[in-house]
Amino acid sequence: MEASGGVGGAFLKDVVAYVEVWSSKGTENYSRTFAKQLEDMGATVSKTLNKQVTHVIFKDGYQSTWDKAQKTGAKLVSVLWVEKCRMAGALVDESLFPAVNTDEHLPNLSRKKHKCMQPKDFILKTPENDKRLQKKFEKMAEELQRQKAALDDDVPVLLFESPRSLVYSSPVNVMKRRLQDMKEKRENLSPTCVKNGPGRPDPSDSSCTGLVRPQQKPKKSEKEEKPTRTLVMTSMPSEKQTLIIQVVSTLKGFSFAPEVCETTTHVLVGKSARTLNVLMGIARGCWILSYEWVLLSLELGHWISEEPFELSETFPAAPICRLERHLSTQQYQGTLFANQPKMFIAPASSPPRAKLCELVLLCGGQVSPAPQLASLIIGPYKGKKKARIQYLSEKWVLDSITQHKICDFNNYQLLQ
Repeated sequence: MEASGGVGGAFLKDVVAYVEVWSSKGTENYSRTFAKQLEDMGATVSKTLNKQVTHVIFKDGYQSTWDKAQKTGAKLVSVLWVEKCRMAGALVDESLFPAVNTDEHLPNLSRKKHKCMQPKDFILKTPENDKRLQKKFEKMAEELQRQKAALDDDVPVLLFESPRSLVYSSPVNVMKRRLQDMKEKRENLSPTCVKNGPGRPDPSDSSCTGLVRPQQKPKKSEKEEKPTRTLVMTSMPSEKQTLIIQVVSTLKGFSFAPEVCETTTHVLVGKSARTLNVLMGIARGCWILSYEWVLLSLELGHWISEEPFELSETFPAAPICRLERHLSTQQYQGTLFANQPKMFIAPASSPPRAKLCELVLLCGGQVSPAPQLASLIIGPYKGKKKARIQYLSEKWVLDSITQHKICDFNNYQLLQ
């Protein structure tokens, strides 16, 4: 889903931007992150909203900023526009990513106070009672539909359940049918199964920071408690990590983990590289998501539906394992390697032996403690070779997990 064409380019050289991006409650200012991203794309970022400004990146800012931007004719865009330009490596159509101002026509007071100082009988504009605002939200919904156009027709449609939340309706029988369709498509893949990205993950994948949030119902001692689910970032540039940490701090619901573990439900991928955390996330049935999921959640003030942002094209196994985990009535256990011979993972393997063993076991395989008891040996092996044993590279395990299909042994034979 990510393009690399925009990296290091100056394709926004004609853009003069003013950035005003806040959390819904006005307690977190996210502007600096987006200002840096715009500068990296060649834009000029202005500290003031003047006549030279061509674009205003706006979310929950001052009403005076909104009014002035409309008066000067600057284009009011959402934070998603910035990311879309970066992915496309070009200036994209601003009309697809309009900024939304839910506080329009409020008294022009301080942004951190105007919500609590509004008259009691004031009716806040929402998509349900304001046609103009409804149109803006519909544009966002249309963009989401475009993003998931490659998915099956059975994908449940987006619904507006509350003024600031987008959710899916996903009946279990629909999910089961889609899971079956996905598995059938795996059967039609080329036997080589080598279609994606780099062959080996980056073993030094450790881009995360710890964070906790209180439960909705605090203990009597009023001590904070970690959420029961964790989120992992991988291949994520530092400025995006900072923004994600801010958004999670505001929207709550996750703590961060450095590596995928049994409590991990979401893996956020900065650059679509096949890292160990991505493979572990697939094997555990986690959501494998692009950074845009965080951006639009920030825009709407709620965690939104993940499916339009799932990296299913790059990692075909991700939605299959995720649906299997969702439909599982017990602790999720993959079955990819369930019918494969017992494997011995060579000590000199890369990724490390312990991680490869964990991946094989998570996918239902059997790992032997000694090569004499195995029919498959994975990784570099210096012992005496036997005709009855298959000697395969580690890439066979990685590619099979990525595609959710047992790849052809013949394409992964190690030289005798």
